[in-house]
Amino acid sequence: MATAIADRPEILTSETEQAPSDLRLRYFCYAALVIVVVVFAGIRIRLRTAPLERDEGEYAYAGQLMLQGIPPYQLAYNMKLPGTYAAYAVMMAVFGQTLVGVRIGMLAVLLVNTLLLFLLTRKLFGLLAATVAVASYTVLANRLATMSLDGHATHFIVLPALAGTLLLLHAIDTSRKSILFLSGLCFGLAFLMKQHGIMFAAFGFLFWAWSEWRHSASWRKLITGCSILAAGIALPYLATCLIIWRAGAFRQFWFWTIEYGSAYEKILNWGDLWLRFLIILPWFPRPLVIWLTAAFGLTALFWNRRARKQWVFVLSFTFFSIVAVCLGFYMRPHYFLVLLPAVAMLAGLGISAAHEYLQERGVSPAAAMIPVAFFVVSYLAALHGQRKYLFQMDPLKVHRQMHAAHGFAEANAVADYIHNHTTDQDRIAVLGSEPEIYFYSGRHSATGYIYVYSLMEKQKFALRMQREMIREIEESNPKIIVYTDNQLSWGWEPGLNSLDPRTYIFNWMRDYLDAHYDLMAEVPIDKAGGFMWGFPCQYYIFQRK
Repeated sequence: MATAIADRPEILTSETEQAPSDLRLRYFCYAALVIVVVVFAGIRIRLRTAPLERDEGEYAYAGQLMLQGIPPYQLAYNMKLPGTYAAYAVMMAVFGQTLVGVRIGMLAVLLVNTLLLFLLTRKLFGLLAATVAVASYTVLANRLATMSLDGHATHFIVLPALAGTLLLLHAIDTSRKSILFLSGLCFGLAFLMKQHGIMFAAFGFLFWAWSEWRHSASWRKLITGCSILAAGIALPYLATCLIIWRAGAFRQFWFWTIEYGSAYEKILNWGDLWLRFLIILPWFPRPLVIWLTAAFGLTALFWNRRARKQWVFVLSFTFFSIVAVCLGFYMRPHYFLVLLPAVAMLAGLGISAAHEYLQERGVSPAAAMIPVAFFVVSYLAALHGQRKYLFQMDPLKVHRQMHAAHGFAEANAVADYIHNHTTDQDRIAVLGSEPEIYFYSGRHSATGYIYVYSLMEKQKFALRMQREMIREIEESNPKIIVYTDNQLSWGWEPGLNSLDPRTYIFNWMRDYLDAHYDLMAEVPIDKAGGFMWGFPCQYYIFQRK
């Protein structure tokens, strides 16, 4: 067995080999890790009262329902897989079903992500690379431009993806099938968090197959191992299907995640992907110095001994991380969160490889520290450049800067009104895409349509969805209906005219509200500009007559 393991140079990178010889550098790395994590945690704790945005509201509301024994897709429809709903339910069970509870739970998730990234990078490239990777990741995971301060599903993809990758390397080292199965289980959970996670499952499967074939060239071992890994990947999804089927919500689950999900992915094309990339390109690779350091780290595959051993891993992990961002062609800012571990790892490799290069050339210890000093200055400069929202602005202002004109802060006032004028048994409906109102108010939705974007899309189910939402609202007869008069909450196209079938729900809305509801309150939405009923954009709160 010892000989077999030694034949795998791509994974043979023991911690002893990777650890820097300079004891002072080791102490510096551990001290830097403590400082970086404390600063990172302090930022998140300081911003813990920032309002939830709509995706977070969706996850929190669905998690809240799960804690009440109500399965996903029964009172909340969405095409996302329910892994993040379950993750939010666990977070809120531990830290409380409150805004602060969600924020503290997200801090815990991101700290685990940071730890996993550290362990993975240290295993591959040593302590210095791991320290730089952690510092880079914590800067990248605290930016307004990528909405990384929010609790998005992409954060939850990263956790099991990194755990699965660590277990995969351990399974390759030890040839233990149980570890290989656990690795597949983690990759399956990454997919369950959101469909984009399937790219990490593909990475794990292909990298393991390449490693196993290179080692043994045995079809029997390859098929056996692939079957074990595939079983682990498939198990979370199959178990989810069984649970939802037993709960009686499988029809909705299948329609939203498969049928509508397929139609949604066809809305955009390759041209849209390229256009969105050009729009995003100027602002997402920030701080630029970290991305340039990561690019330099890629070059180390050609001139650094340790990096050359891992070239297949580095290129494949980075490639599938990029594909995970682009999947579906939408490339929304928070989709880039799945790419951050690869970028941070490459930045760590770049600094570590430069340090090793100088050491191998026999320069003085002080000169060999130049790459480290460069990164420290870059890290401090990155913090200084973002100091206003990281350390100075209050949480509400930070949130408004990140989500201007969406009305998420005002949703809290709407939810307070609903909570004070309804009971636990009353149903409410939000004509808009503001699921956070359901979570804040603690009231159940009268319709499963907690988003209305799908009703405005150019896809074959749009009119059917409008009619179904109308039917559910009329049958539930909610005590309060909230209409969000904001284009950002609906996604209608500028110039939408009355002849367009997508205006069907607006025509129904006016007649139904006039006949059965009284307007009780209005909440203006700060800086919002796209409206149907009149300036300014507002939340209109109606109560049943």
